[in-house]
Amino acid sequence: MYDNLKKKFGQNFLIDNNIQTKISNLIPSNDLNIIEIGPGDGRLTQKIIEKKPRKLTLIEKDIDLIKILNDKFSKYGYIDILNSDFLEIDIKDKYHIIISNLPYNISSQVIAKISLLKNSPNFLILMFQKEFAMRLTDKKINSINSLINCFYKIDYKFEVSRNCFRPIPKVDSRVLTFAKIKKKLIEDHEINKFIEFKRYLFSHKRKSLGNLLKKFNLVSNFDLNLRIEDLELKDLIDIFRQINS
Repeated sequence: MYDNLKKKFGQNFLIDNNIQTKISNLIPSNDLNIIEIGPGDGRLTQKIIEKKPRKLTLIEKDIDLIKILNDKFSKYGYIDILNSDFLEIDIKDKYHIIISNLPYNISSQVIAKISLLKNSPNFLILMFQKEFAMRLTDKKINSINSLINCFYKIDYKFEVSRNCFRPIPKVDSRVLTFAKIKKKLIEDHEINKFIEFKRYLFSHKRKSLGNLLKKFNLVSNFDLNLRIEDLELKDLIDIFRQINS
C-alpha cells in the first residue's frame, strides 16, 4: 500500500511497534477524550485503544484510508472517524489529549491551531521532523516557540529513526509532549496583535531591536542593541504590552 501514498498529504506510516508503544505509554491515564490527527492505517490507534479512552476521534484527510479505519474500528462505539482536514474543522468539544505524527508542511499550522483552541487540550503528544522539533524546544525564542510557549510547556521525549517509517523519509523525527500551563502568558484579546507583532519582529530578525522598534513609542530598560532572538519570552511580551498599552 505504501506505493499509493499521496505526496500531497506528506504520508509516512509509523510501522515500528516499539515506537508505537512508547508513544501510547505517554498517555497519562485511562478514560480520556482523545483526538488522533492523521491516524493513517490505524497502527498507533490500536495502541491508543489499549489505554481505554472514554472517547477517541480519528481525523483523517485521505478518503482512501477512511475505509481501512472503518473496517478496523467501526465496531467500537466510542470511536468517531472523520474524513476531514484538521486545519479546516471547528473543534468545539473538550478533549484531554491530541496525538499525532505531523507532516512537516503543516506542523506549524497545526500546533498553532491547537494552542489557540478555546477548549485547548491539557496535553499533547506530537511527533515532528527533527528540525522542526528542535525549533520548538530551542532555548532561544523563535517565531513558532514564542507563541506555543505562551500556552504549553514543551518537553522532548525521544528520537525516532527514519527507518521506523514507510516509505522512509529523508530525516529522523522527535516526539514531544506539551503540558498546558496553569496561566497562559497571553490573554485572548491580545493574541491576534501579539501574533502580528512577533511576525513583524522575526521577519527582520537580523536587525537590532532599536531599528525594529524605532517607529513605536517605547520606554524601557531593554538593550536595544540586541536582536529579537536574544530576548527572553517574558521580555518580548513586556515590549509587546508597552507598545499596545
